[in-house]
Amino acid sequence: MARLSRPNILFILSDQHSPRALGCLGRHVLVRTPCLDRLAREGAIFDNAYCQNPICVPSRYSIITGQYSKTLGVYDNRQILDPASITIPRVLGQAGYRTCLIGKAHFNGEQYQGYQERPYGDLWGQAHQPDPIRTNEKGEAGYGKLLDQAGASGIPRLLTQTEICSFEAVKWLQIHLAQHPDRPFFLSLHYEKPHQPFNPPPELFEFYRKKVKLPPVPKDFFKNMLPGLQQFYRRQNYHLEPPELHLKALAAYYGCIEWTDAAVGQVMDALKYLGLEENTIVIYTSDHGEMASEHRLWQKSVFFDSSVRVPLLVRWPGKIRAGRRHAEPTGLVDLFPTLCEAAGAPVPETCDGTSLLPLLVKGEKPERDAIFSETLLTPPLEDPPNAGCMIRTGKWKYNLYLDETEELYDLQRDPNEWNNLADSADHRRVVGGLRDRVRRFWNPEKFAEHYASVPHVRINKHCYWYSNQYVVGNGMIVDARP
Repeated sequence: MARLSRPNILFILSDQHSPRALGCLGRHVLVRTPCLDRLAREGAIFDNAYCQNPICVPSRYSIITGQYSKTLGVYDNRQILDPASITIPRVLGQAGYRTCLIGKAHFNGEQYQGYQERPYGDLWGQAHQPDPIRTNEKGEAGYGKLLDQAGASGIPRLLTQTEICSFEAVKWLQIHLAQHPDRPFFLSLHYEKPHQPFNPPPELFEFYRKKVKLPPVPKDFFKNMLPGLQQFYRRQNYHLEPPELHLKALAAYYGCIEWTDAAVGQVMDALKYLGLEENTIVIYTSDHGEMASEHRLWQKSVFFDSSVRVPLLVRWPGKIRAGRRHAEPTGLVDLFPTLCEAAGAPVPETCDGTSLLPLLVKGEKPERDAIFSETLLTPPLEDPPNAGCMIRTGKWKYNLYLDETEELYDLQRDPNEWNNLADSADHRRVVGGLRDRVRRFWNPEKFAEHYASVPHVRINKHCYWYSNQYVVGNGMIVDARP
């Protein structure tokens, strides 16, 4: 097969994958991720990669546009991205790439956003498959309470979204080779796991159920946190649930991670077999993390590393030296300019991020020394009185909230973020400097204006009865079942 002058791009995005639950990051000895570990060995690992908002829709819009939430005005899961937005698939498509999205996009409003094809995904539905089946008594999303519903999957494996995404991706690659062998592709493959519902194949749930242990928490940890965080904990209530529920959910969550890892491995094996491996950039990341009982929390929204930090692995044979690790603070906002530069496409002026290609290929460190993230610090779709902004630079993480409360963590000495140094007399200068940087970046006095500037969909996608849809040959959209 003739080598294309420009690389193909396979962008793999999982949902809610904690960076602490990935073998190649050296943080977790229990979760088995051999396929992602292999991808890391053959490429580069970013040890301090952060999403720009630890909620699904804001993070995904940030990725696809290369812009921060403050630029887009998007902070919750019902807001709509402007259909005329400059996006990665739109720019790469204009540069001659064939573009396709398979799996979860969580787009509100216009469902393609520059992608030329979407053969399978959440065009109408929420993308999270109730397991074994959706019922009205399981609530709006149809899959029940997060901890209670966790356990072994009750769906035949071939009918699960995880397996279907892999099969559709491989089929798309086969068709691409048959019809467009001389054209580069940009394939976005978006898995909905390990996001809840936590229902992996039975053998994976049983494997981890016998091995999991709860992460430790200090005594009186709840009493020592900021009022805004206390409010968040009370709304979630996970810290009040019995340990056995946490353990069951943790086993199921780890099983979903291993399942996702195996699905990625299937696609990587097919890429190699089809002769596409050597000229394809492969990126693996997640839209945000998962607390997974750290700090006795679940899900995301907060600035703890398990929530806001993400895995980020990049492989490009012949260009990126295998096994490289990068400690520089990086963000998912950097992917747009990175892919444009790799593809020889112009980087739009709208991008807030920085290309990582000089760092990946030449080892040239970016001039930027920090990355930012923003959040509502409330469950999605509620009022945002506790919105906040984070800066990560050097060993420091500093968080500022609308109620003027602050956090400062020394991640070298306190990687689990238990000791808030914001009120320490010894750290006044550090706090003052970081506070000024966050205020200049975030403009907290304009937050309400930014948030109100973007419309919301009237009906939440979680309300739709089926999760994903197929686009069939005549262009019709049909529900996938279950």
